[in-house]
Amino acid sequence: MAAARKAREQKKDQAGAKPARVFNNDNIPTTGGVSAVGQNTAAGAGDGSAGAPAAASSAAGEAEWRSRFAKLRKKLEQDQAELDIMQRELGVLDVQYYNDPVKSMQQGYSRSDINEKTEKIEAKKKTIEADQQAIADAEDELQKAGGDSGWAR
Repeated sequence: MAAARKAREQKKDQAGAKPARVFNNDNIPTTGGVSAVGQNTAAGAGDGSAGAPAAASSAAGEAEWRSRFAKLRKKLEQDQAELDIMQRELGVLDVQYYNDPVKSMQQGYSRSDINEKTEKIEAKKKTIEADQQAIADAEDELQKAGGDSGWAR
């Protein structure tokens, strides 16, 4: 019983000690940094007032990057949808039957409509490659700017 009393007294003594500091998204220090042992290395960073402007600019930067990536991905999706349609149209042209014998003979020799569609498909494929490269370049730019890679999603 004496050990139990002693343990209770020690808990009471520890309860009067300073509570551990808890960090959340609202009060985490953004300037200076934290050392390996958890001590704040920047003077005044613990009050949270220095991190407020940095957090505001970070949020604005995040919105800008997300908007930029959304536009790039939307353009890529549109170009891919157009390519899909063009490829279907080419498939229809490959099996096209012309009732007019003159038109059929012309297309049999020149295949002009198929050749035009094929050229347009190749141009669209190059546009899609350029769109994908633009996204990759923007991701590299984001990384160099020090932004979070999650902003690219």
